[in-house]
Amino acid sequence: MATVTTRTVQYHADGLTMAGHLALPAGDDRRPAVLLGPEGPGLSDVERRRAEALAELGYVTLAFDLHGGQYLADPEAMLARCMPLLDDPIRMRDIGYAALDVLRAEPRTDPGRIAAIGYGTGGAIALELGRAGVDLRAIATSMD
Repeated sequence: MATVTTRTVQYHADGLTMAGHLALPAGDDRRPAVLLGPEGPGLSDVERRRAEALAELGYVTLAFDLHGGQYLADPEAMLARCMPLLDDPIRMRDIGYAALDVLRAEPRTDPGRIAAIGYGTGGAIALELGRAGVDLRAIATSMD
C-alpha cells in the first residue's frame, strides 16, 4: 500500500468557505489528477476514502465541498440547497471552477492530465465543467 498524504484545503465558492479534501500519492513528481464531486448531502468520509484510494493508485485527488464545510444529512435541508443549485448552471460551474483552481494550483498536479468524477450533485457539477469546455481528460458521473 502506497503512502498517501492528505490535508484539508479551504477555498471560496458560491459565497461560502469550502473545505475540500486533498489526497496526494507518494513521491514528489507531477501526477495526473482527479476532481471528485460528492453527492447532494456533501463531502463525507465516503468521498474522502475514495480520494485516498485514488491517491494510492497515483492520482492527486481533490474531493470538493458543496456546502461550506457542512454535511446536510437532513433531506429537506439538502434539497433546499441543492435544487436551486442544480437549476443554475453558472453556480454549478463556479463551484467546479473554484475546486479545479485548487487542484491545478497543487504543485504535484499535472495540469494537462485532469479528470472529473462525481456522484449526484457533484456529478452534475463535473458535467457542467465539461459543457463549459474545461480541458478535462475524462468525465464520469453516477446520478443514482
